[in-house]
Amino acid sequence: MNTSELIYGVYAITPERSALWTPDAIVDCVAAALEGGVRLFQCRQKNWQPDELIEFVGQLNALCEKFDAALILNDVSSEAFAHFKGAAIVGVHLGKTDEPVAQARSRLGSKWVVGASCYNQFELADLAVLDGASYVAFGAMYPSGTKPNAVKAELDLLSKARTLGVPTVAIGGITLDRVPELISAGANAVAVVNGLFGMEPDAAQVCSAAQQWVDAVNAEH
Repeated sequence: MNTSELIYGVYAITPERSALWTPDAIVDCVAAALEGGVRLFQCRQKNWQPDELIEFVGQLNALCEKFDAALILNDVSSEAFAHFKGAAIVGVHLGKTDEPVAQARSRLGSKWVVGASCYNQFELADLAVLDGASYVAFGAMYPSGTKPNAVKAELDLLSKARTLGVPTVAIGGITLDRVPELISAGANAVAVVNGLFGMEPDAAQVCSAAQQWVDAVNAEH
């Protein structure tokens, strides 16, 4: 599958572990989102012990494999990436405090996806693509509960990024009613955290929300 087919539609990002969102609860709700039709996930879990994260990603991978879904790893270096095994794992996502895109691309080769957070800066996206990024993400598009202090990105960034030749992801404060303007502006995928996992862990609710998100995005593409 090429990147434009992969980075498309609803891009679900796992809630970070907490007293409420235990690893088991996250796994259960990822399963529910898969049942609801989501086919692209990012595992975003910070500061876990390596062995613990490898085991957790293995659980997510097993679920994603069943549904022919893709799994991208955040906060995992290209050096550590080889320790994560699974057919659903397609690559890594890098933020500004992670390793450079060029280094990740050099280590991983052309087979793997390397995504880059570009915040509200087209120049960062341009450089990331030159350095080998498979897709770029802009945000926060709207005020975000997940990252309340995030910089604000303008819609026209999505339009401008069409010239880069890679898929673009919109992230930050996205609600169902904002999907049409984001897709119209040029987003290939919309990243969702709170829209799927913003409530207490409840598989039935997550499955229902996932169906709504998938329907909303499909209606625009």
